[in-house]
Amino acid sequence: MKALCFSKVQEAVKFMGEADEDKGIVLFSSVDNIKELSKNVYKDIILCSTAGEYTYRGYTDGVITGFQYNKKEVEVVEISYPPILSINELKKAYENVRGNKNAFMLLLCDGLKGIEESILSTFYFIESNFKIIGGSAGDNEKFKETYIYMGNKRVMNIALFFNLKRRTDIIKENIYVKTDKILRVTEADVVKRRVVTFNNNPASAEYARAVGVSESRLPEYFMSNPLGKLYEDDILIASPMKVNEDKSITFYSELMINTFVYLLKPVDPIGVLRGTLKNVSFKPSFVFSINCIFRKLLFIKDNIWKDFDGEMTSFCRNTAGFISYGEQYYKKHLNQTMVMLLVE
Repeated sequence: MKALCFSKVQEAVKFMGEADEDKGIVLFSSVDNIKELSKNVYKDIILCSTAGEYTYRGYTDGVITGFQYNKKEVEVVEISYPPILSINELKKAYENVRGNKNAFMLLLCDGLKGIEESILSTFYFIESNFKIIGGSAGDNEKFKETYIYMGNKRVMNIALFFNLKRRTDIIKENIYVKTDKILRVTEADVVKRRVVTFNNNPASAEYARAVGVSESRLPEYFMSNPLGKLYEDDILIASPMKVNEDKSITFYSELMINTFVYLLKPVDPIGVLRGTLKNVSFKPSFVFSINCIFRKLLFIKDNIWKDFDGEMTSFCRNTAGFISYGEQYYKKHLNQTMVMLLVE
């Protein structure tokens, strides 16, 4: 797998036109670039809009990044809405890679429809240890409309099943840890990802109390103090989106009624990254990373990207990725996380 990076649409179009017939291409960029590219692609090109791009030079914004792959090793499946409509195609594609411990799925979702959990629940037939890595498409923080294309056909969601012989791994990185503040979800609209009350009190009031700030200032702390769901000794982050007029809070992922969540606090991101890269099981020849929009904003605010990029690009120069509106790791939908694919 070969990482790609283009500074202009014309460069990407030229490359696509000259690509070998046995190669498929996945590209990530801004909404405007993706819409322009969609006018000049054939069926084996996948396009996805972002909230920023990641390249062999590190984080950037406005370029076109992505990777090239061997078409013989990949099956592409459009996921309709509702996702259950695509169940037969998904089952067939999965059966073709089942049993290969190096196989994985790259899942790209509409970042604004709020259906990631619905898609993942459709994968009930997939074994729990099958590798799934995914990201929700972005639109450069406009939060209006995201775009995914399969050739020149616009789709809502797409799954790419990679049947590789080389060793692969997927990694999740979390730069937040638990505090001793615990909240119980006592009333919620799970479908709308809206929590009405924590501990039987208005959600915004109880959340602000846990953080130790006034309700009016609570949104200022969403990025630094998200909530974490405990799952098999692991923390899955749920990012708050907004406080509603009725003091309920809308999140970017589901919080179930009668579950406990922890108030989280950040730790040193570079220290965490060094630990992440030190603990990988093999030296990769290709790395694909997906970083949450909130990680991007935090890294900009705290001037972290330069050091982060230094660690990542020295680890593997053949790297690509994008900034997402949510991440998928195995069958879980996450926020404020980085997920990485490693290919030996």
